[in-house]
Formats: sequence, C-alpha cells, structure tokens
Amino acid sequence: MIAPKTSYPCQQCGGTATAVPGRDYLQCRYCQSLVFTTDNPLTVDRITPMGTELDGTCPACEQTLCTGEIEQRAVLYCGGCFGLLLRNEDFGAIVRQRRARRIGCEAESVQPLNPDEYNRQLGCPNCHQTMEVHPYYGPGNIVMDSCARCQYVWLDHGELRTVERAEGGREPQPLPLQVNADGDVTVIPPPETGQAGAADPERSPLSVLADLLFGF
Repeated sequence: MIAPKTSYPCQQCGGTATAVPGRDYLQCRYCQSLVFTTDNPLTVDRITPMGTELDGTCPACEQTLCTGEIEQRAVLYCGGCFGLLLRNEDFGAIVRQRRARRIGCEAESVQPLNPDEYNRQLGCPNCHQTMEVHPYYGPGNIVMDSCARCQYVWLDHGELRTVERAEGGREPQPLPLQVNADGDVTVIPPPETGQAGAADPERSPLSVLADLLFGF
C-alpha cells in the first residue's frame, strides 16, 4: 500500500493527488482522476489483458472496457481506473483458488471500511440499472458493487488483491489435485453449479458480446 502522506502531481490537471486509504493508487483532489505509481497497474490484481476493447464503458470513470483473464476466467476491466467486472460465480472461484495458494505468504492486516464508499452509485454496464452497494462478507474489508439481475460484480482496482491477502476469515479448502506417473500436477475443477442469470429479451450490445466472452 502507498504511505498515507504520499502525494503526486496529477497528470490530468496538474493538481495534487493524495493516497487513498487502503488502495494502491492516489486520487486528485480537484479533477478526481486516479494516479497510479506502478508502471503496469494490471499486475496488482494480476489481470492478463486479452487485447480487445468493447463498445461499453466503465461504470466508475466511463472509460473503455477491455477483455481480460484471471485464473483462466474471462473478465472485463477498465483501461482507465483498472476496475473489474466479472461474474459473481467467477469472483467466488477466483478468491477460493488464490487464497488456497497463499501457503507461505504473509497475510495482511484488515483495514477499516471507508463509509464514504457506500455513497457511490454505479450503473451496471450490462443492464444500466443501479448496482447494489454492500460490504464483502468474506475476508478483507471492501465495499463492492453487484447487479443481482445480471449476476455481475464490480471491484475497484486492488480490491481483489485485498481479499486475496487479507488475514482472518474462513480459509477455503485446498483444490483437489491429481498427480500422474510423470509427477505432473493437475487441479481438478469443482463441478458446475448451473448457469447464472436468466436471459433478458432486451439485449444490449455489451450483453451480447459479454455472453460470448463469459460463455453463457
């Protein structure tokens, strides 16, 4: 995390950007744009870019959404603020997989929730309805946004990393492994639990393309 007293000049307006508590970026006091101190912000949540930009915009900053992949699961991420849009079931699977692999890694202390985050209202990039704002009820104090209609969740930059590394909470069971005669290890995926969300007759272009990307 960035030291609380760290400040940087804003590249957009020349104002002063100060650290956001519990986050890996700073925010300008004047134009509210984000300033990242790492050369590649995608490495924080370990997003693999897939190289396609969509005709859809980020619900947080209205920049272009791009295709990506996390733990071999399709996600969309913002090319401006690097937030994440992913299916609810994929979020749970990614968290379980990453926390199960934390053996030997030092857990990070949980930071207090910022109550100001409850005041934000985001529109779902798929159905454009207002997303619900609520705390994540697992390890790591984050305030997340979700759309019950579309079964999508929105995570701000660094929130996946916070959940992955947070101490406490119920640790997931290790994924079952299969070892062949040559010593190669294969993770046995959990069984499918059904499809997410019912089809909506009013389909947006983002919805159609997301269906292709997410496989439903």
